[in-house]
Amino acid sequence: MSSWEHLHGHEMGRRWRGALDPTPILERAGLEPGKSLLDLGSGDGRFSIPAASMASSVHAVDISEEAIRSLREEASRRGLRNLTASVADVSGDLEFKEEFDMVLLANVLHGFVWSGSADAVLENARRALKPGGRLLVIEFRPDVGSPPGPPSSMRIAPEELSALASRHGFEEIDRFNVEPFHYAMVFRKVN
Repeated sequence: MSSWEHLHGHEMGRRWRGALDPTPILERAGLEPGKSLLDLGSGDGRFSIPAASMASSVHAVDISEEAIRSLREEASRRGLRNLTASVADVSGDLEFKEEFDMVLLANVLHGFVWSGSADAVLENARRALKPGGRLLVIEFRPDVGSPPGPPSSMRIAPEELSALASRHGFEEIDRFNVEPFHYAMVFRKVN
C-alpha cells in the first residue's frame, strides 16, 4: 500500500488494481531468473507476487502488518517459497547490505518525498543493492489527473526523481511511461 493509500484508505488502491501490469515492467527493468529483488513499501504484494515467479528470491517490506499478512497468505497459497516478507518502516534502519540485484519502489516514493523521508528510503535502497544493482521506481504521472493516485501536488516529475536518485549514487538507465497513469525509471547503483 502506498503512503498515499495508507493516508487515504486502502480501498482506493484496490479499485485501481487492474490499471498496472507488473510483469512487463519488471522484465524491462531487468528482473530475471538468478536475480534477487527487495520490494520496499510492498503493500500486499502487487509486485512481489509476480516478481517471485520471475526472480530467484524476493523480499517484501511494508509498515502495514495487515498488508504483509495478506502477502504471506497469498504467497503460501501460490506455493511461492522464494518470497519472504517483513514488517518494517522502509525509511527506518534496515539491515540489508549489498544483498539484492534490484530494489523496487512502486507507487510509494511520492509519499516519502511528501513526508521528508525520501533520502532515508533511497539510502536504504542504495545500501541494500549489490554493486551495479538496479533501482526501479514506479510513480504516478504528473501529467495525468486523479484518480487514481495522489493529488497532483504530491506527484514527482521524472526530472525531479532523476535528480533525487542521482544525489544518492544512482545513474538513470531507462525511463518509460506505463499507461495509462504511471511512469517507470530504472537506475544503476554507481557507488
